[in-house]
Amino acid sequence: MFEHVGRRVMRLNARKTIRPGNGSRRILVAIEDVTRESDAGAELERQRILSNGIVDTLREPLLVLDDRLSVVTASRCFYATFQVDREATIGRRLDDLGNGQWDIPELLDLLTDIVPRNASVDDFEVRHTFPNIGEKIILLNARKVFREGNHTGMLLLAMQDVTERRRLEAEREAALEQAGRLLEELNHRVMNSLSMIGAIIAMEARSLTDAECQAAFNRMRARIEAVATLYRNLSHAHSVDTVQADVYLSTLVRDLVASSSGAVNVALEFDIAAEPLSTRIAVPLGLILNEIVTNSLKYAFRERSEGRMGVSLASQNDTMTVLIWDDGPGIDPAASVVSGLGQKLTEAFSGQLGGAIHRNSGPDGTRYTLTIPL
Repeated sequence: MFEHVGRRVMRLNARKTIRPGNGSRRILVAIEDVTRESDAGAELERQRILSNGIVDTLREPLLVLDDRLSVVTASRCFYATFQVDREATIGRRLDDLGNGQWDIPELLDLLTDIVPRNASVDDFEVRHTFPNIGEKIILLNARKVFREGNHTGMLLLAMQDVTERRRLEAEREAALEQAGRLLEELNHRVMNSLSMIGAIIAMEARSLTDAECQAAFNRMRARIEAVATLYRNLSHAHSVDTVQADVYLSTLVRDLVASSSGAVNVALEFDIAAEPLSTRIAVPLGLILNEIVTNSLKYAFRERSEGRMGVSLASQNDTMTVLIWDDGPGIDPAASVVSGLGQKLTEAFSGQLGGAIHRNSGPDGTRYTLTIPL
């Protein structure tokens, strides 16, 4: 500490000289003020200690590499994870570490490319069998940083062990795949069972002599067939929980028309969006469609050689709208239909969907509008 200039770091150089002639000896002392240089070096050392401390506190393996991909420092977690020591790591190139597990041409090319282009590496996956710890799956992330003072480029190479995560993901995918196969098999069996039940009911209906009982059996069979159609579509689409609305609903209507003896000349018109329907919606919607179409075939085309019927479906603003119409003479307002089972079922299924159904009938036909919140 100097009185007028304060703290200084001085570098002294001394040389002994002998004066020619009398041979007297002298000492020459050169004094150089290296305070700035000393302070800069001390600051760099503090930063190095701080950086190493930060690196050591990380809970994931981390390497700091120079522009030649040699290891400058490594986190304590790196040594613990890969069971290597400092002497076998510091100063060695990345591709020389261990038994060459990091000698991956694609990775080295990526890291080499970071320095000149200031690029980065994100989630580069390495799968390797490491000494002592076995097979691991590691995700690598690399960033370029600059060292203060000399502005040399360095690379931070962070590592994340995702072996357990990948194992759990694989087990989950396998479990989902197995569950999907089981559900497909279950759907197929339900479809076959429903078809068999429908066939038995049809046989029983044909053996009946009472027309009203026979009609009731046929209505029961149609309702079962509506659900069976859903499971056939699930089976054909190799799906367990969704069907395509256009395929499912158009198939259901065509089957109902084909099975009706009195509506062979009905022209069908469809404007159904090709969107997926969950089974939660598809089952009650199919049963609603079955009740309305069956009723239309029974009354709208009676004593007519031809006619038109249509179904449309569209979704907008979290609401699905289904329109079912025919060009029949309409429903007689004086007819009492309040107690009809078909109407009660239609209203019940609409309520199950949380929706509402409205009917508009006149001389030009009958229209049912069903709105379903999504």
